[in-house]
Amino acid sequence: MKYVCVLVINFIIFNSVAFAAQITEGTSHIVKVKDQVRKRGIGEKSRVKANLANGTEVKGYVSKIEETSFDVTEKTGHTVTIAYADVRNIRGPGLSKGAKIGIGVGVAVGGLAIIVAILYAHTVAKLGP
Repeated sequence: MKYVCVLVINFIIFNSVAFAAQITEGTSHIVKVKDQVRKRGIGEKSRVKANLANGTEVKGYVSKIEETSFDVTEKTGHTVTIAYADVRNIRGPGLSKGAKIGIGVGVAVGGLAIIVAILYAHTVAKLGP
C-alpha cells in the first residue's frame, strides 16, 4: 500500500510539472507571435501570411493590433480578427532569410562550377590530343 501511495504522489507531481511546461510553452508561442505582429506594425505595407491552428491561411495587411488579437485586412477588403493563440505560424510575404541564403549559395556554386568547366576545357584544348 505504501508503494501505491508513493506511485500516485509521483504521478501527480510529474503530471503537474508536465502541465506547467505545456502552459509555459503555449504562453511563449503567444508572446513570439505578438512580438512578430508588433514588429511588422500597422498599415498596408505590413503584409503578413498567418497560418492558423484550424489549417486556414489568412493573407493581407495588419490593420489593428490589440492585447489578445490583431486584425488582418485581406485583398478583398474583408477584415479578419485573429487571436494570437490561434496562430500556428506567421510570416511576411516573399522568401524567408534561409531561402534567400540558399539561393545565393546555389548561384555561387553554379558560377564556380561554370568557371571550373571553362578552365578545364581551356586547359585540355592547350594540351592537345
